[in-house]
Amino acid sequence: MADKYLVVMAVGPDRPGLIAEISSVIADFGYNIEDMDQVVMRGIFILSLLVNISSSLTGIDRLRKKLEYLCHELGLEVTFYYTGGK
Repeated sequence: MADKYLVVMAVGPDRPGLIAEISSVIADFGYNIEDMDQVVMRGIFILSLLVNISSSLTGIDRLRKKLEYLCHELGLEVTFYYTGGK
């Protein structure tokens, strides 16, 4: 059975602590970040995370809602993509 992944993309104004705040929410749900990339271009923060959600698909909607709320509070736009494998 192929692993299931959620790709999380967040974009917005850069400031210290963004990665820590976003990744701590994912960790609180017990999911593993298997890969990540981030760049700051002229003050614009761009983050992409590959999150393995195979352990439990039941918490995905709650995770999305929590990340949407957090990113809104941080001034970031967030987008999610689902994939069945790497």
